[in-house]
Amino acid sequence: MAQTLKQLPWELEENILSRLPPRSLVRLRAVCQRWNALFNDKSFVNDHFSRSRPGFLLLGSPKNYSIDIINPNSIDPTIQLSELPFSAMLYQDLHYRCTTIKACDELLLFNNRYLNGLSALWNPWLSQFKLIKKDCTQFHCCGLGYEIIGRTNKVYKILGYFDPDPEEEYYTRVAIYECASHVFKNIDLPENNWYGVGENVSLNGNLYWFSLDDETDEYFIRSFDFSAGTFKPFCLLLCQKDYYRVELLLQVFKEDRFSLLKQNYLTRKIEIWVTNTIDEEEVVWTKMMNLPTTNFPRLFEQFYGKSYFIYDKTLFVCCCENSTSVPCIYIVREDLCKQIHIDSGIFQCCHCVYTPSVFTVP
Repeated sequence: MAQTLKQLPWELEENILSRLPPRSLVRLRAVCQRWNALFNDKSFVNDHFSRSRPGFLLLGSPKNYSIDIINPNSIDPTIQLSELPFSAMLYQDLHYRCTTIKACDELLLFNNRYLNGLSALWNPWLSQFKLIKKDCTQFHCCGLGYEIIGRTNKVYKILGYFDPDPEEEYYTRVAIYECASHVFKNIDLPENNWYGVGENVSLNGNLYWFSLDDETDEYFIRSFDFSAGTFKPFCLLLCQKDYYRVELLLQVFKEDRFSLLKQNYLTRKIEIWVTNTIDEEEVVWTKMMNLPTTNFPRLFEQFYGKSYFIYDKTLFVCCCENSTSVPCIYIVREDLCKQIHIDSGIFQCCHCVYTPSVFTVP
């Protein structure tokens, strides 16, 4: 006697789909109208994003990859390379040394200063991008943020600067570019606020980076608030006395905090510090880990950049070996220091930390 197939409860079906990687979801949109509608539902998209784990996006010659961490909690975690499809790329013949990719929550800001200042909002997993119509190749993008209008609507904006006009007095003209209206808005900038802004990270729509106070010689983290259009100090750095003897990398930690990687130039000793949530009145740093340095590179020597994230007290770092320029992933914790070469023929690249999503590019 034939058995009757029973349909799964919709709540369970939705829960299962929210755990799939973006590339699988893109293929499944064509299964039925209900699934296609689900992938356009904001609550489902947010739920899927909250379940996604961070990984690395690596743009290289001749191939481009997303790098996912497989079983990060296991004794011997490894990686999975997923080649980005041809349709996902904005431009095929890139100058990777002149390319930057910066994450802002679920989207990326792509910028290449040699391709007539090509910039775009980008989601490579959906093969979607929106070119930034700057109508001005002299505007250089530094970072992507947003202002929240209403309860949830994000209005994306770019912080950048113009090349100085040689016929006028030499100074840096800083502006916000509004992606939806294609309008530039000049902002006042005390000169010392601009120090280090190119190496920024985005959290809750605002930018944060290392800076120096010329008057006090103190090193701290400065922020730019896209809603108010203002620069302001966030907190002092931990290493005032030995700033020139350490390499510092800032990254978002658990969506609402910061982590700080600190490596000594001589000993290669690594410390990981984390903050409390940024909405608290006082910023408090707590040491999270001291890590072994066996087989670990000196990060300040990395020509092709370095990116990292922390997951469950494990450090994941992407950088390149200086002798061969081969991209590597380092996985480090108390009981492990593992190096994984990305043997794909890549000889130059740029990379960043990014959490895959199915958010459409606005």
